[in-house]
Amino acid sequence: MFTKEDQRSWIKIEVARGRSAQTCFQGLREACGDAALSYRTVARWVKLFSEGRDSIQYSRRSGRPHVDNHTIELLASLLDVERRWAARELAAEVGVCHKTVLHILHDILGYRKIAAHWVPHTLSEVQQWQRYAIAQDFLNRYQREGDDFLGRIVTLDETWARSYEPHLKRQSNEWKHPGSPRPKTVRPTQSNVKAMFIVAYDIDGLILHHTVPQRQTVNAAYYCNFLRNHLRPALRRKRKHLLVTNPIILHDNARAHTANVVTDLLRRWRWEILEQPPYSPDMSPCDYDLFAKMKEPLRGIRYNTREAIIRAVGRSLLDINRSGRADGVRRLPQIWQKVVHMGGDYIEGM
Repeated sequence: MFTKEDQRSWIKIEVARGRSAQTCFQGLREACGDAALSYRTVARWVKLFSEGRDSIQYSRRSGRPHVDNHTIELLASLLDVERRWAARELAAEVGVCHKTVLHILHDILGYRKIAAHWVPHTLSEVQQWQRYAIAQDFLNRYQREGDDFLGRIVTLDETWARSYEPHLKRQSNEWKHPGSPRPKTVRPTQSNVKAMFIVAYDIDGLILHHTVPQRQTVNAAYYCNFLRNHLRPALRRKRKHLLVTNPIILHDNARAHTANVVTDLLRRWRWEILEQPPYSPDMSPCDYDLFAKMKEPLRGIRYNTREAIIRAVGRSLLDINRSGRADGVRRLPQIWQKVVHMGGDYIEGM
């Protein structure tokens, strides 16, 4: 297996050849699989080598700074009054460097900065109880049936891919010297160049991805057509055993999914429908797992045509499937356990 140093050496050569971070990342994924460096790490080294860095080794870090009790007490008193200080503001107020402030806050005073937990919906007490009860039922069933239960689950959902998927806020974080201006990024405007996909996968990986025709609404009739003419034939080709044991369909409560014509069709086929509580993307493998991974390589790249978006999504899903990273269904028991532990409230890491 290639070491991290081997991968950094390869990135250095590819940068000299004029390759982009995206191209380097895709090449490493093909060669190293799950052992490849993350996209953020690859992009960082591409930037460093492009700016003239020669060494592939990490710079040696200096030891922890020496601090006196007066500085510690002063920082503690400032935080007793206001908890929203930025580290650089504290450094300027106390008269020490930024790294010293971070060392005191993290290692001596035991503070860590926590952002507000953004949630998709304000859950009522009834909705929390519903989530708790459903997650507990699924856990009990998993304890009885084990992986046979997970092995029958087929999860599917729709998502848009647009001409420009912006970087996540965490992807734009940069370390700056004290007093440096805060980096700015322009909020992108929405584009009409986009494509909708229906993606289905199970414990063994991707089953299919389907591109919805332009200007087509995914209503109940179209969803039935997708199940009949796309999903069922794909299962016949790739998952014959599921048609024998009958799959368990896990999709959200969108109107197209819960319409009578859809539920009647699935029941005629004797396919089970796994109950999904409302407003629960954190319990849907497509939302908490596959879609984020699918769009990550697309972020920060502008696509001018719908066809280019379709090709990029196809490459991304192929890479995810080849590397075995579509593991959302396998993680369902952990998700259910977290929901139970939270008493039905939303869980972190959505």
